[in-house]
Amino acid sequence: MNRETVHILVGAAVFLVAPLLLVIFFSGDARTGSAQGYELTARYNRVDGVTIGTDVLLAGAPVGKVTGQEFDAETLQAVLTMTLRDDIRVPTDTAALIVSDGLLGGKFINLDPGGAEEMLEPGDSFNYVQDAIIVEALLEKVVLWAEARRLEARKKAKRNVDKEAGTPLKK
Repeated sequence: MNRETVHILVGAAVFLVAPLLLVIFFSGDARTGSAQGYELTARYNRVDGVTIGTDVLLAGAPVGKVTGQEFDAETLQAVLTMTLRDDIRVPTDTAALIVSDGLLGGKFINLDPGGAEEMLEPGDSFNYVQDAIIVEALLEKVVLWAEARRLEARKKAKRNVDKEAGTPLKK
């Protein structure tokens, strides 16, 4: 096959594939297209790692998806809209927690049902939430704590050596 024929075939493939990709791109959000049910909202101070399409779990089983994410400039909070299956009802005191799937895993919303007898209705909001925990910030705190303990142990050891040597302690 000569070079010109290869160029013609590649051009024809692009001509055939490009319209297909455009249709897929403009046909809507595939991550939430299958989410059917009723919507509930929750307000968070931090939603790091949560995006549209993030799973909503109840007792470890998927019961919905995050279908909307906005920022409320008045309260300076992120507002997540979740679509839960129609057959799932949760009490009004249910907590919507943003949790990590392991140390390096992605985030998901875990619903922790309360004991109220009344159920959340479509369009209601969760009153109890837990923001996303930033793993890097948590690890930084652990490292700084360990470094402070190491420095304190070093100072204590130096004081003991100075005490044993009979030298006066410096302040």
